[in-house]
Amino acid sequence: MRGAAAAGALAACGALAFGCRGGLGHPRPADQASRSAPVQRVAPSFSGTSAMELLKAQCDFGPRVPGTAAHRRGREWMTAELKKTAHEVIVQEFRYRQFTLANIVGRFNTRARRQVLLCAHWDSRPTADMEIVEAKRRMPIPGANDGASGVAVLLQLARMFREKPPSIGVIIVLLDGEDYGDFVRDEGVFLGSRYFAANMRKFATPEYGILLDMVGDRDLRIYREAISERRARRINSLVFSTARELGYGRTFVDQVGEAITDDHIPINDAGVPCIDLIDFDYGPWHTLDDAPDKCSAESLRAVGEVIAEVVYREKDRP
Repeated sequence: MRGAAAAGALAACGALAFGCRGGLGHPRPADQASRSAPVQRVAPSFSGTSAMELLKAQCDFGPRVPGTAAHRRGREWMTAELKKTAHEVIVQEFRYRQFTLANIVGRFNTRARRQVLLCAHWDSRPTADMEIVEAKRRMPIPGANDGASGVAVLLQLARMFREKPPSIGVIIVLLDGEDYGDFVRDEGVFLGSRYFAANMRKFATPEYGILLDMVGDRDLRIYREAISERRARRINSLVFSTARELGYGRTFVDQVGEAITDDHIPINDAGVPCIDLIDFDYGPWHTLDDAPDKCSAESLRAVGEVIAEVVYREKDRP
């Protein structure tokens, strides 16, 4: 589970499907041992350094909690960033309690018949509920990995799509309100993905989706998330085989891992097969230590290069 049920499993590390990683080290730019033949890349090079700068820029606003100035400034900045690159930008505003939340949607190559969806949540959690000291639990988290990392990869991909448009259409969605409320009661969480899924068909018909959540961890290990495997196995296979071909088999571990309740579920429920790329074995999760120094440009590059290659290999139909 993405919420408190998972928190208990995370705290009791032995309960995890694959246990604690310990010191497995940083992801390698290319693991030559995982290659069987020279790779014919079609995607441009992905800059992990630029993605890291985008991650830090989000954290510089402060915690992006609904109802705060940092949330408003973050929304304005991300909208402006997508307007620099996308052919069309749509801001989906919706209400939750007294708050105005917003999904930020960027569309690329809008004339293409085929479309794929890439998404990540941009808000950060208002409470550090995994802190040991009780007083700290009432403080908002920086959300460097849990939020900003996925957004950073998508914004850097958006720059690439502008410079070299892919053959297919791409819809990038920065989702709001994922991390606000109570995961155990399923109240006030996954708000943006539910709103997007309910309204998606008004302007988008993606064939499949890829969700990025917590993909900047310095010791990144992404397994096939179990719900994704059940509901979108073909997309999992597409991504993990591409990762292996590019030499990222140590980072994208081609085994089924835990089941994570996340933003991909409403999208699957709406009829679009969507996978969740997430490394949930992350010590600073929902703590004040979820800061940029726990993330790395190498991890962001590994994820960005794999997703870019998947997108650029797709072909539009005549």
